[in-house]
Amino acid sequence: MKQEERNLPLSMVALTFGALSIPLAFAVHLVSLALVLGILAVAFGLWGDRRQAGHLLRYTPQSIRRAKLGLRLGAIGTACALVMWVLWATNVLL
Repeated sequence: MKQEERNLPLSMVALTFGALSIPLAFAVHLVSLALVLGILAVAFGLWGDRRQAGHLLRYTPQSIRRAKLGLRLGAIGTACALVMWVLWATNVLL
């Protein structure tokens, strides 16, 4: 019996959260939101990676790419949010 391919759960959510975390990191009052979105994107991307590793050829390649891109964008957004948070907290940026 052949398994049907389907989308990886939360792959689009990870991509959306990761993509939103980067521009929000550079808004003054939205740095904490960007940090939360970035961490969630990383968590969903890692969870998707674990799900995909356990079930080879079960999920579509496009959804796997979305999850991996969301993971990368979330990591970048988290790093940007942390840097901007430190810059705003130390009054380097006024």
